[in-house]
Amino acid sequence: MKRYLLIFLATWLVTTSILVGAGIIIDPYRIFHPPWVRDDYFLPNTRIQASGVINHVEFDSIILGTSMAENFSPGEASRIFNERFVNISLSGSSQSERAIVLEYALKNRKISKVIYSLDGFGKAPIDSRSIAPYTYLYDDSLINNIHIYSYDVSNLKYLFCGNIFWSERSSCPETRSLETLTEWASDTNHSMRFGGLDKWLSAKNNSQIKEALNEIANSIEKIETGAISPGEPLKIQSALEERSKSFNDYLLKYVIDHQKTDFYLFFPPYSRLRYAIWKQSDPNAFQIYIETLRMVVNETSKYSNVFIYGFDDQSFLDDLANYKDTSHYSPEYNSRILTWIKNGEHLLNTENLENYISAITSLTPTHT
Repeated sequence: MKRYLLIFLATWLVTTSILVGAGIIIDPYRIFHPPWVRDDYFLPNTRIQASGVINHVEFDSIILGTSMAENFSPGEASRIFNERFVNISLSGSSQSERAIVLEYALKNRKISKVIYSLDGFGKAPIDSRSIAPYTYLYDDSLINNIHIYSYDVSNLKYLFCGNIFWSERSSCPETRSLETLTEWASDTNHSMRFGGLDKWLSAKNNSQIKEALNEIANSIEKIETGAISPGEPLKIQSALEERSKSFNDYLLKYVIDHQKTDFYLFFPPYSRLRYAIWKQSDPNAFQIYIETLRMVVNETSKYSNVFIYGFDDQSFLDDLANYKDTSHYSPEYNSRILTWIKNGEHLLNTENLENYISAITSLTPTHT
Protein backbone atom coordinates (compact mmCIF):
# COMPACT_ATOMS: atom_id res chain seq x y z
CA MET A 1 0.00 0.00 0.00
CA LYS A 2 2.79 2.38 0.92
CA ARG A 3 4.55 1.62 -2.34
CA TYR A 4 1.46 2.51 -4.42
CA LEU A 5 0.96 5.67 -2.38
CA LEU A 6 4.56 6.71 -2.94
CA ILE A 7 4.26 5.99 -6.67
CA PHE A 8 1.06 8.07 -6.83
CA LEU A 9 2.62 10.98 -4.93
CA ALA A 10 5.79 10.85 -7.05
CA THR A 11 3.75 10.77 -10.26
CA TRP A 12 1.59 13.66 -9.07
CA LEU A 13 4.64 15.68 -8.03
CA VAL A 14 6.49 15.10 -11.30
CA THR A 15 3.39 15.88 -13.40
CA THR A 16 2.61 19.02 -11.40
CA SER A 17 6.22 20.18 -11.60
CA ILE A 18 6.28 19.70 -15.37
CA LEU A 19 3.00 21.56 -15.88
CA VAL A 20 3.88 24.42 -13.54
CA GLY A 21 7.37 24.63 -15.02
CA ALA A 22 5.93 24.77 -18.53
CA GLY A 23 3.47 27.42 -17.36
CA ILE A 24 6.30 29.57 -16.03
CA ILE A 25 8.41 29.09 -19.17
CA ILE A 26 5.54 29.93 -21.53
CA ASP A 27 4.08 32.44 -19.04
CA PRO A 28 1.01 33.47 -21.04
CA TYR A 29 0.24 36.36 -18.66
CA ARG A 30 3.93 37.48 -18.74
CA ILE A 31 3.92 37.57 -14.95
CA PHE A 32 7.58 36.45 -14.77
CA HIS A 33 9.07 37.53 -18.10
CA PRO A 34 8.27 38.80 -21.60
CA PRO A 35 7.47 36.18 -24.27
CA TRP A 36 10.43 33.84 -24.66
CA VAL A 37 8.99 30.82 -26.45
CA ARG A 38 5.48 31.94 -27.40
CA ASP A 39 3.74 34.40 -29.67
CA ASP A 40 3.46 38.01 -28.52
CA TYR A 41 -0.11 38.23 -27.23
CA PHE A 42 -2.06 39.43 -24.20
CA LEU A 43 -5.00 37.82 -22.44
CA PRO A 44 -8.27 39.74 -21.97
CA ASN A 45 -8.72 39.11 -18.22
CA THR A 46 -7.08 42.35 -17.07
CA ARG A 47 -7.58 41.53 -13.40
CA ILE A 48 -4.74 39.06 -13.99
CA GLN A 49 -3.10 40.49 -17.11
CA ALA A 50 -2.57 44.00 -15.66
CA SER A 51 0.12 42.54 -13.41
CA GLY A 52 2.07 41.19 -16.40
CA VAL A 53 1.66 44.47 -18.28
CA ILE A 54 3.06 46.41 -15.34
CA ASN A 55 5.90 43.90 -14.91
CA HIS A 56 7.11 43.59 -18.49
CA VAL A 57 5.75 46.25 -20.87
CA GLU A 58 7.45 49.56 -21.54
CA PHE A 59 5.13 52.45 -20.65
CA ASP A 60 5.01 55.58 -18.52
CA SER A 61 1.28 56.38 -18.33
CA ILE A 62 -1.88 54.39 -17.68
CA ILE A 63 -5.61 54.41 -18.34
CA LEU A 64 -7.50 52.78 -15.48
CA GLY A 65 -11.26 52.68 -15.21
CA THR A 66 -14.34 50.57 -15.78
CA SER A 67 -16.01 49.70 -19.09
CA MET A 68 -16.39 53.47 -19.45
CA ALA A 69 -12.63 53.65 -20.06
CA GLU A 70 -11.98 50.35 -21.82
CA ASN A 71 -12.41 51.82 -25.33
CA PHE A 72 -9.71 54.44 -24.91
CA SER A 73 -7.01 53.62 -27.44
CA PRO A 74 -3.61 53.55 -25.72
CA GLY A 75 -1.99 54.28 -29.07
CA GLU A 76 -4.17 57.36 -29.60
CA ALA A 77 -3.55 58.52 -26.02
CA SER A 78 0.19 58.11 -26.56
CA ARG A 79 0.08 60.28 -29.67
CA ILE A 80 -2.08 62.97 -28.11
CA PHE A 81 -0.10 63.27 -24.87
CA ASN A 82 3.32 62.31 -26.25
CA GLU A 83 3.60 59.58 -23.61
CA ARG A 84 3.58 55.77 -23.69
CA PHE A 85 0.14 54.71 -22.46
CA VAL A 86 -1.30 51.32 -21.64
CA ASN A 87 -4.97 50.69 -20.94
CA ILE A 88 -5.41 48.34 -17.98
CA SER A 89 -9.03 49.15 -17.16
CA LEU A 90 -11.07 46.57 -15.25
CA SER A 91 -14.62 46.04 -16.48
CA GLY A 92 -17.22 46.69 -13.80
CA SER A 93 -14.55 47.46 -11.23
CA SER A 94 -14.89 49.28 -7.94
CA GLN A 95 -12.42 51.93 -6.89
CA SER A 96 -11.11 49.54 -4.24
CA GLU A 97 -10.22 46.99 -6.93
CA ARG A 98 -8.51 49.59 -9.06
CA ALA A 99 -6.54 50.81 -6.05
CA ILE A 100 -4.77 47.43 -5.94
CA VAL A 101 -3.62 47.82 -9.55
CA LEU A 102 -2.91 51.55 -9.23
CA GLU A 103 -0.74 51.11 -6.15
CA TYR A 104 1.22 48.31 -7.80
CA ALA A 105 1.83 50.40 -10.91
CA LEU A 106 2.90 53.47 -8.95
CA LYS A 107 5.19 51.39 -6.76
CA ASN A 108 6.91 49.55 -9.60
CA ARG A 109 6.99 52.08 -12.44
CA LYS A 110 7.61 55.77 -12.86
CA ILE A 111 4.16 56.95 -13.91
CA SER A 112 3.76 60.29 -15.66
CA LYS A 113 -0.02 60.39 -16.20
CA VAL A 114 -3.10 58.51 -15.02
CA ILE A 115 -6.44 58.79 -16.84
CA TYR A 116 -9.13 57.46 -14.50
CA SER A 117 -12.94 57.11 -14.65
CA LEU A 118 -14.76 58.42 -11.59
CA ASP A 119 -17.25 55.62 -11.02
CA GLY A 120 -17.43 52.42 -9.01
CA PHE A 121 -17.39 54.11 -5.62
CA GLY A 122 -17.28 51.66 -2.75
CA LYS A 123 -15.83 48.25 -2.00
CA ALA A 124 -15.21 45.50 -4.54
CA PRO A 125 -18.19 43.25 -5.30
CA ILE A 126 -17.84 39.62 -4.39
CA ASP A 127 -18.64 38.00 -7.72
CA SER A 128 -16.97 36.05 -10.51
CA ARG A 129 -15.22 39.17 -11.82
CA SER A 130 -13.66 40.20 -8.51
CA ILE A 131 -9.92 40.80 -8.36
CA ALA A 132 -9.84 39.20 -4.89
CA PRO A 133 -8.51 35.77 -6.02
CA TYR A 134 -5.56 37.48 -7.77
CA THR A 135 -4.39 40.07 -5.25
CA TYR A 136 -1.21 38.04 -4.65
CA LEU A 137 -0.09 39.11 -8.14
CA TYR A 138 0.08 42.68 -6.84
CA ASP A 139 2.04 42.20 -3.62
CA ASP A 140 5.80 42.34 -2.99
CA SER A 141 6.39 38.60 -3.27
CA LEU A 142 7.38 37.03 -6.57
CA ILE A 143 7.37 33.41 -5.46
CA ASN A 144 3.65 33.29 -4.69
CA ASN A 145 2.88 34.34 -8.27
CA ILE A 146 3.47 30.69 -9.18
CA HIS A 147 -0.07 30.13 -7.89
CA ILE A 148 -1.48 31.47 -11.15
CA TYR A 149 -0.19 28.35 -12.91
CA SER A 150 -0.30 25.84 -10.05
CA TYR A 151 -3.72 26.55 -8.51
CA ASP A 152 -5.68 27.91 -11.46
CA VAL A 153 -5.49 24.91 -13.78
CA SER A 154 -7.66 26.67 -16.37
CA ASN A 155 -4.58 28.68 -17.34
CA LEU A 156 -2.87 25.49 -18.53
CA LYS A 157 -4.91 25.73 -21.73
CA TYR A 158 -2.39 28.30 -22.91
CA LEU A 159 0.29 25.63 -22.98
CA PHE A 160 -1.29 24.65 -26.31
CA CYS A 161 -1.33 28.09 -27.83
CA GLY A 162 1.22 29.51 -30.25
CA ASN A 163 4.58 28.52 -28.77
CA ILE A 164 7.67 26.60 -29.88
CA PHE A 165 6.25 23.42 -28.36
CA TRP A 166 2.78 23.80 -29.85
CA SER A 167 2.58 26.20 -32.80
CA GLU A 168 -1.06 25.61 -33.77
CA ARG A 169 -3.05 28.80 -33.05
CA SER A 170 -6.49 27.38 -33.80
CA SER A 171 -6.56 25.83 -30.33
CA CYS A 172 -5.91 29.19 -28.64
CA PRO A 173 -8.56 30.82 -26.47
CA GLU A 174 -9.11 34.53 -27.09
CA THR A 175 -5.94 36.61 -27.22
CA ARG A 176 -5.46 40.33 -27.75
CA SER A 177 -2.82 42.86 -28.75
CA LEU A 178 -1.77 45.51 -26.25
CA GLU A 179 -3.76 48.07 -28.28
CA THR A 180 -7.00 46.06 -28.07
CA LEU A 181 -6.48 44.50 -24.64
CA THR A 182 -9.53 46.12 -23.03
CA GLU A 183 -11.70 47.40 -25.88
CA TRP A 184 -15.19 46.01 -26.42
CA ALA A 185 -16.60 48.30 -29.13
CA SER A 186 -15.55 46.01 -32.01
CA ASP A 187 -17.67 43.17 -30.62
CA THR A 188 -20.88 43.06 -32.68
CA ASN A 189 -22.88 42.21 -29.54
CA HIS A 190 -22.07 45.76 -28.46
CA SER A 191 -21.62 47.68 -31.71
CA MET A 192 -24.98 46.58 -33.15
CA ARG A 193 -26.79 48.44 -30.37
CA PHE A 194 -25.45 51.88 -31.26
CA GLY A 195 -27.69 53.92 -33.55
CA GLY A 196 -30.89 54.65 -31.67
CA LEU A 197 -33.84 53.12 -29.86
CA ASP A 198 -34.74 50.88 -32.81
CA LYS A 199 -31.31 49.24 -32.45
CA TRP A 200 -32.04 48.64 -28.78
CA LEU A 201 -35.39 47.06 -29.56
CA SER A 202 -33.88 44.77 -32.20
CA ALA A 203 -31.55 43.50 -29.47
CA LYS A 204 -34.26 43.29 -26.81
CA ASN A 205 -32.99 39.93 -25.54
CA ASN A 206 -29.58 41.39 -24.68
CA SER A 207 -29.11 41.51 -20.90
CA GLN A 208 -28.05 45.17 -20.87
CA ILE A 209 -31.04 46.15 -23.04
CA LYS A 210 -33.37 44.16 -20.78
CA GLU A 211 -31.95 46.03 -17.81
CA ALA A 212 -32.35 49.39 -19.58
CA LEU A 213 -35.94 48.71 -20.65
CA ASN A 214 -36.86 47.48 -17.16
CA GLU A 215 -35.28 50.60 -15.69
CA ILE A 216 -37.35 52.79 -18.01
CA ALA A 217 -40.56 50.84 -17.30
CA ASN A 218 -40.05 50.97 -13.54
CA SER A 219 -39.39 54.69 -13.71
CA ILE A 220 -42.62 55.28 -15.68
CA GLU A 221 -44.60 53.13 -13.24
CA LYS A 222 -43.26 55.10 -10.26
CA ILE A 223 -44.19 58.38 -11.90
CA GLU A 224 -47.69 57.22 -12.90
CA THR A 225 -48.49 55.71 -9.50
CA GLY A 226 -46.95 58.54 -7.52
CA ALA A 227 -44.63 56.08 -5.77
CA ILE A 228 -41.67 58.43 -5.86
CA SER A 229 -40.02 59.00 -2.51
CA PRO A 230 -38.93 62.58 -1.88
CA GLY A 231 -35.28 63.31 -1.30
CA GLU A 232 -34.05 61.90 2.01
CA PRO A 233 -31.27 64.11 3.41
CA LEU A 234 -30.01 61.50 5.89
CA LYS A 235 -29.81 58.80 3.21
CA ILE A 236 -28.04 61.18 0.85
CA GLN A 237 -25.58 62.23 3.53
CA SER A 238 -24.82 58.62 4.47
CA ALA A 239 -24.17 57.69 0.83
CA LEU A 240 -21.97 60.73 0.37
CA GLU A 241 -19.90 59.86 3.44
CA GLU A 242 -19.32 56.37 2.03
CA ARG A 243 -18.31 57.81 -1.34
CA SER A 244 -15.99 60.32 0.28
CA LYS A 245 -14.26 57.56 2.21
CA SER A 246 -13.95 55.43 -0.94
CA PHE A 247 -12.54 58.35 -2.91
CA ASN A 248 -10.04 59.26 -0.19
CA ASP A 249 -8.92 55.71 0.59
CA TYR A 250 -8.71 54.35 -2.93
CA LEU A 251 -7.71 57.32 -5.07
CA LEU A 252 -6.97 60.65 -3.40
CA LYS A 253 -4.24 59.14 -1.19
CA TYR A 254 -2.29 58.25 -4.34
CA VAL A 255 -2.74 61.75 -5.73
CA ILE A 256 -1.25 63.11 -2.51
CA ASP A 257 1.57 60.57 -2.29
CA HIS A 258 2.63 60.94 -5.95
CA GLN A 259 2.84 64.67 -6.59
CA LYS A 260 4.93 64.19 -9.74
CA THR A 261 2.21 62.12 -11.39
CA ASP A 262 -0.65 63.94 -13.11
CA PHE A 263 -4.10 62.45 -12.48
CA TYR A 264 -6.85 63.17 -15.03
CA LEU A 265 -10.13 62.10 -13.47
CA PHE A 266 -13.37 62.20 -15.46
CA PHE A 267 -17.00 61.55 -14.64
CA PRO A 268 -18.31 59.20 -17.37
CA PRO A 269 -20.98 60.93 -19.49
CA TYR A 270 -24.02 58.68 -19.11
CA SER A 271 -26.96 59.32 -21.41
CA ARG A 272 -29.38 62.11 -20.53
CA LEU A 273 -31.99 59.37 -20.19
CA ARG A 274 -30.08 57.85 -17.28
CA TYR A 275 -29.98 61.18 -15.44
CA ALA A 276 -33.65 61.81 -16.24
CA ILE A 277 -34.61 58.45 -14.76
CA TRP A 278 -32.72 59.33 -11.60
CA LYS A 279 -34.13 62.83 -11.38
CA GLN A 280 -37.73 61.86 -12.10
CA SER A 281 -38.09 58.58 -10.24
CA ASP A 282 -35.16 58.38 -7.80
CA PRO A 283 -34.37 61.87 -6.46
CA ASN A 284 -31.91 60.40 -3.97
CA ALA A 285 -29.74 58.93 -6.76
CA PHE A 286 -29.70 62.19 -8.70
CA GLN A 287 -28.82 64.26 -5.63
CA ILE A 288 -26.12 61.79 -4.57
CA TYR A 289 -24.53 62.24 -7.99
CA ILE A 290 -24.67 66.04 -7.71
CA GLU A 291 -23.16 65.95 -4.22
CA THR A 292 -20.46 63.55 -5.45
CA LEU A 293 -19.46 66.14 -8.05
CA ARG A 294 -19.13 68.74 -5.29
CA MET A 295 -17.23 66.36 -3.01
CA VAL A 296 -14.65 65.36 -5.61
CA VAL A 297 -14.00 68.88 -6.88
CA ASN A 298 -13.73 70.35 -3.38
CA GLU A 299 -11.47 67.59 -2.01
CA THR A 300 -9.04 67.82 -4.92
CA SER A 301 -8.95 71.61 -5.22
CA LYS A 302 -5.75 72.05 -3.24
CA TYR A 303 -3.64 69.61 -5.26
CA SER A 304 -1.95 70.83 -8.43
CA ASN A 305 -1.45 67.36 -9.93
CA VAL A 306 -5.12 66.39 -10.23
CA PHE A 307 -7.63 67.56 -12.86
CA ILE A 308 -11.37 66.83 -12.83
CA TYR A 309 -13.45 66.67 -16.01
CA GLY A 310 -17.20 66.56 -16.59
CA PHE A 311 -19.08 66.35 -19.88
CA ASP A 312 -22.70 66.21 -18.73
CA ASP A 313 -23.49 69.60 -20.27
CA GLN A 314 -22.66 68.35 -23.78
CA SER A 315 -25.39 67.76 -26.36
CA PHE A 316 -24.27 64.25 -27.33
CA LEU A 317 -25.83 62.94 -24.11
CA ASP A 318 -29.27 63.77 -25.56
CA ASP A 319 -28.98 61.38 -28.51
CA LEU A 320 -29.56 57.70 -27.74
CA ALA A 321 -27.84 56.84 -31.02
CA ASN A 322 -24.60 57.49 -29.16
CA TYR A 323 -25.35 54.83 -26.53
CA LYS A 324 -25.73 51.05 -26.50
CA ASP A 325 -27.75 51.27 -23.27
CA THR A 326 -28.42 54.06 -20.80
CA SER A 327 -24.76 54.34 -19.77
CA HIS A 328 -22.23 53.09 -22.34
CA TYR A 329 -21.29 55.66 -24.94
CA SER A 330 -19.80 55.26 -28.43
CA PRO A 331 -15.99 54.94 -28.66
CA GLU A 332 -16.10 58.10 -30.76
CA TYR A 333 -16.44 59.96 -27.49
CA ASN A 334 -13.49 58.18 -25.93
CA SER A 335 -11.43 59.85 -28.64
CA ARG A 336 -13.05 63.22 -28.00
CA ILE A 337 -12.52 62.90 -24.26
CA LEU A 338 -8.79 62.34 -24.79
CA THR A 339 -8.58 65.53 -26.84
CA TRP A 340 -10.68 67.49 -24.36
CA ILE A 341 -8.46 66.36 -21.48
CA LYS A 342 -5.30 67.24 -23.39
CA ASN A 343 -6.69 70.72 -24.20
CA GLY A 344 -8.02 71.33 -20.70
CA GLU A 345 -11.60 71.57 -21.98
CA HIS A 346 -14.55 70.78 -19.69
CA LEU A 347 -12.31 71.09 -16.65
CA LEU A 348 -14.22 71.40 -13.37
CA ASN A 349 -13.03 73.55 -10.47
CA THR A 350 -14.46 75.36 -7.49
CA GLU A 351 -15.08 78.47 -9.60
CA ASN A 352 -17.22 76.91 -12.33
CA LEU A 353 -18.73 73.92 -10.52
CA GLU A 354 -22.04 75.49 -9.47
CA ASN A 355 -22.67 76.83 -12.96
CA TYR A 356 -21.95 73.34 -14.32
CA ILE A 357 -24.37 71.76 -11.85
CA SER A 358 -27.04 74.35 -12.73
CA ALA A 359 -26.53 73.59 -16.42
CA ILE A 360 -26.89 69.82 -16.15
CA THR A 361 -29.81 70.16 -13.74
CA SER A 362 -31.69 72.37 -16.19
CA LEU A 363 -30.78 70.13 -19.14
CA THR A 364 -32.14 67.06 -17.35
CA PRO A 365 -35.95 67.10 -17.73
CA THR A 366 -38.26 66.95 -14.75
CA HIS A 367 -41.55 65.08 -14.96
CA THR A 368 -44.57 67.35 -14.81
